[in-house]
Amino acid sequence: MKNYWLSEYTSPDDEEMPEEEPSEEPEDEEEDQDDPESKLNPRQKMMYDQYESCVEMHGKFDQTAKGNGAHYAPAKANPFIKEGLVCSNCVFFMGGQACEIVAGKIEPNAICKLWIIPEELIQK
Repeated sequence: MKNYWLSEYTSPDDEEMPEEEPSEEPEDEEEDQDDPESKLNPRQKMMYDQYESCVEMHGKFDQTAKGNGAHYAPAKANPFIKEGLVCSNCVFFMGGQACEIVAGKIEPNAICKLWIIPEELIQK
């Protein structure tokens, strides 16, 4: 019996894939300057997408320092306020006291380990 695993066997159903024609690059859509995501660098954009996917699959992070936690620090415990590392500058902050990826009430001047803040909002 012939070993088809190691042979050059092709199924009668196999068709040769047509060569792809190069697609025209879509014109750059005008970026919304008020959209904080438009100000992220490529690494931050990837992190944003990954956090969003994680939350879709597993739900929001809690505020604890445990495995499912965001290590949330309220404003009074945030040593980075002067540098602009605050929830209100983060792309996940929804205003008021809400975050897209961390559960519970979120203070605007608090911080967690999951922050993604556009570089222009970080004080040096």
